Amino acid sequence: MSNSRVELRYFSIALVPVLIFGLHELIHHHLIATDLNVPLEILNDEVTWLEAVGRFRFLAASWFFASLAVLAVALLVRNLAKPMAQQTRIAAIATVLAIFTLAVVPTIEQYMTSATPRIYHQVGKAVFETALSLGTLPGCLEPDDQWLLGTCGEIPVFTMFMRVLDIINALAGLAVGSLIVGMILCLASSDHESVEETAAELARSLHQMRQQLYLSSLVLTFGMFFASSWMYWPLPLISETEKAAYNSLITASALFTGTYFCLLMLSFYLPVALILDGRIKNLSLMVSKGEMHKQSFDIEDWKTAHGLKEGVGEILRTGLAIVAPILASFAGGIAPLAV
Repeated sequence: MSNSRVELRYFSIALVPVLIFGLHELIHHHLIATDLNVPLEILNDEVTWLEAVGRFRFLAASWFFASLAVLAVALLVRNLAKPMAQQTRIAAIATVLAIFTLAVVPTIEQYMTSATPRIYHQVGKAVFETALSLGTLPGCLEPDDQWLLGTCGEIPVFTMFMRVLDIINALAGLAVGSLIVGMILCLASSDHESVEETAAELARSLHQMRQQLYLSSLVLTFGMFFASSWMYWPLPLISETEKAAYNSLITASALFTGTYFCLLMLSFYLPVALILDGRIKNLSLMVSKGEMHKQSFDIEDWKTAHGLKEGVGEILRTGLAIVAPILASFAGGIAPLAV
């Protein structure tokens, strides 16, 4: 059997999530308010220790999401280690690196110019920075003191937030690139001499696609957990009279982020799923023509026996079933991290 290969044209599927990313950046820079005049008076200065509530959640979400990102990369490395055409392996690695580079560009831009809006500005710049300034880091007595991730800065907890956010953004770029390429590798094929071998290969591709989809849904879910963890960080410090209003702001912000994540996942899952569905239909048609003389032959039974029963309807239901609960939770105003 020859090494499996993916036609290079299929790597253009990666352009669809890149387009989603570009539209998200365009909307974020032109349609999302970053100069919200959220008054500092809504903060309750008498319970400064509640800053630790948000910090615990943020660090827990960061740790877990980083682990999932490493898992996604490790799974891709395992797939690339399998026998495959050299051109396919090179195209896969190049695609991951291109997506990773695209993901870290906003972080680089933020370091190059202080005028670039930061992501936390969408939930109130002054309130967010002030809430984080109420906390302290062990060993950070002076701004120039060194700690785990460098210098402490004027606001140690805020410095920690930005450093961890940069690390997670980089890992997210690698994870998304790995998930996209891993999904595209489900389209790998080899030269087979029999219909049975081709059917078995398609069944393996469907199984691999489902694995990639479930891993993508995990990264999506805990990506939302991470995003929500920093958005809700100041909430325990908000006065009771203003908490509902501020909660509405961050829930809406989380909904926008969740919509982006869901569209991103569907953008590389659906094209691959539809291509595999087309291959199954073509193979089924060929088998049907070859077995026309057998009156008892049922193509649906044949597809079921070979693990090829999944059709477009099932493909769409699976993808939407994964993303719908995440969007519905925020659209309905459910704040899983709210206090």
